Amino acid sequence: MSSNNREPSGETFLGKDASFKGELSFGGTLCIDGKFEGQINTSGTLIISKTGEIKADIQAETVICEGLVKGNIVASRKVELRPKSNIIGDVKSPSLIIEVGAKLDGKCDMTHNNNSTT
Repeated sequence: MSSNNREPSGETFLGKDASFKGELSFGGTLCIDGKFEGQINTSGTLIISKTGEIKADIQAETVICEGLVKGNIVASRKVELRPKSNIIGDVKSPSLIIEVGAKLDGKCDMTHNNNSTT
């Protein structure tokens, strides 16, 4: 199946009828339309679509949420919460964009301490 409007860009999709449990690591961009439970680690971009439901802690460069996330998000670049998105958990990122209609139920940490000790 080819797409005339897209060049190969490393994008991967988890379809809306798909359900996955476990640990997920990837590079590039992943769009989740279905359900995922576990742990997500990436140096790339994670997109949670309007139909996406995530129960996981997420570490990524960029997270764009249009659906539901139950878990903590750590993003090295930015987090975007689109209208009707719902995050239940803490967000740590140097940049946070919350659009009208998005919900964040948790703490937000926008400090730039990438080398902090715990």
